[in-house]
Amino acid sequence: MTAGGEQPTAGARSRLRSLRASVGQFLYGMTGYEFAQQANHMRHEAGTLLLLMTFGDMIGLPVMPPYYALRLLPFITPEIATWKRQVLRERHPLEKEEFDLIEM
Repeated sequence: MTAGGEQPTAGARSRLRSLRASVGQFLYGMTGYEFAQQANHMRHEAGTLLLLMTFGDMIGLPVMPPYYALRLLPFITPEIATWKRQVLRERHPLEKEEFDLIEM
């Protein structure tokens, strides 16, 4: 109820919800976004390392016996083309460096 004793309208409720969502997204951007990005980056690199250890022979790096790789192949098949393209693409030497303005 508002100060006058009347119910807020549906438009006012939707504006309050959108304001609350906007403030929540703003606070998430200030506090948690960088942590989420770092976690996604670490998860991606761990997945790449797993694929490299099991299917490295596809790019010329035999590491693991093929028996285990063949057992995992049905689960990994949709990701193989993307993984090979990502691992074998040409990179700049400083591409993985992090340039934080705080440290400069």
